[in-house]
Amino acid sequence: MLVCIVVLVCLAVCLAASSPKVPEPSGIRTEYSGNEEAWDLSGAGGQPRRVSAIPELRQNEWNTIVDIRGAGIITHLWFTFPPKDENFGRRNLLRIFWDENKEPSVVAPLSDFFGFPFGYTGKEYRIDSEFLVATPANGLNSYFRMPFSRRARIEIFAEQQESGGGFYVQADYLAFDERLPEKYEPIRFCAQFRFETPTQAYGRHYLFLDATGAGVLLGVTLGIELNYPAPDAWYHGGGDTIFVDGEEKPSVLHGIGAEDFFGFSWGVGLFGARYVGVPLQQLDESGRIKRLSLYRFFVSDPIPFRKSIRGLIGAIGHNMSSVAYWYQTGPVIPFFQVPPADKRMPESKAPLGTYDLEPGKGLQWRLLAPFEISAKVPFEYVREFEERERGDESFVYQVRRGNVGRVRPTTPGGDRIEVSWKNLPAFHHFVDFNEVARPAVELISLQTGVLGYALAYVNADIERDVWICVGFDDELLLRLNGDILFRGVHGNGFVQEGVRGHLKKGPNRVLIKLSNYDNSTWRLWAFSFSIADLGGR
Repeated sequence: MLVCIVVLVCLAVCLAASSPKVPEPSGIRTEYSGNEEAWDLSGAGGQPRRVSAIPELRQNEWNTIVDIRGAGIITHLWFTFPPKDENFGRRNLLRIFWDENKEPSVVAPLSDFFGFPFGYTGKEYRIDSEFLVATPANGLNSYFRMPFSRRARIEIFAEQQESGGGFYVQADYLAFDERLPEKYEPIRFCAQFRFETPTQAYGRHYLFLDATGAGVLLGVTLGIELNYPAPDAWYHGGGDTIFVDGEEKPSVLHGIGAEDFFGFSWGVGLFGARYVGVPLQQLDESGRIKRLSLYRFFVSDPIPFRKSIRGLIGAIGHNMSSVAYWYQTGPVIPFFQVPPADKRMPESKAPLGTYDLEPGKGLQWRLLAPFEISAKVPFEYVREFEERERGDESFVYQVRRGNVGRVRPTTPGGDRIEVSWKNLPAFHHFVDFNEVARPAVELISLQTGVLGYALAYVNADIERDVWICVGFDDELLLRLNGDILFRGVHGNGFVQEGVRGHLKKGPNRVLIKLSNYDNSTWRLWAFSFSIADLGGR
């Protein structure tokens, strides 16, 4: 019953998404509506069908292993291959197409799709979750509901053929004689693999999802391989940050620690349940954690989005891989190009940007942060560059003990930050100061009692009046062409404000000054920024 609510919330979001509304000074308002009755598949009226196959895989080409014509809902997928063959699952790529879509909605190495990173198979550990189940001897099961209107095509790109014991596939589905029931018609199941080896030490967090469209986040599986000597444990790399709908009524879900995102606290341990779990915790010869596999599914706590969603998780210099699962309407815009098998093995090197496609990339900002807020230098204090920058401003920020409790640098000079203008593009209109202003200090070292500056130039083809919308937490000041246009304080979370402004023809200087106090969203230091003309475009 709970699975149905997730999907129908997605349906409601999709149907509610419409042409942009004109922002008002109080913010953009959009109401949800839609049917929230249970998704009871037994009453859907379809006929149960099954595809069973022992496909012969042709190496180095795409092999169609399931091809269903007509309308239907896949309810169960089962795969198996020889448990002794650890490379088979990572070296063979799975993709799924719905209807006549030219882009696949699912792209992931076979084993990773079922929650097995690092090229493992079902002989190493078990998964017993709501959507993914791995039984002894390598029975890999998926219970995601996957509707389609005209066709479902599942393919494998085989870069390693089965090595004895066979490769078997089953797909269970409900078939409909005429058309898919209306409430299932708009939504399509999606999944995307991504990996980053190694992640950045004290920069951008690990990206597991970057989707454009309307839908709902369903879950994520994550694999982590720790690189020693490590300056910090992975689960203190910062929590999850999920940016939703930066273009319209933006919101941010912000967590405390990465282990907390997966339902744990003060570290992790072997555990399995319907929605959260750690099915693998592998130790090295010194007894330290070497590899982790984790999962979280959003069923009774769905995360709907109308325009976009971008999900990140804390990371400090370790190797990470993931598969995100979600539903959405419309075509999928890929955010990662999965490389050939030889370049996606666990030992492969793929730092940030190697295979990223980065949709939703918007306005280019330059950030200058952090600066301490004190009685002597309060938020209101005006620095020379606020009205006009030279571009070569440079300062040193010394981490204060009160900001992060125990201050223990993990690198030489790690308790100091070189403050200079740093480039950071906005993704889906969001900008996060913590990506450029985090010190190399142990534990969750996000700074508080500070402020930062974000500078951008917006080009206007003609002189015009516009609505400027900013979403933020804490205190924000907005300057347009040197003049103060807006100042506001939000003490209870991330809220959007709108203000009418005037753009001159040509470049317009936008400066945002944003504080970060110890607040209700756990040191969230981010803002959203968008401009619409008076027609709402």
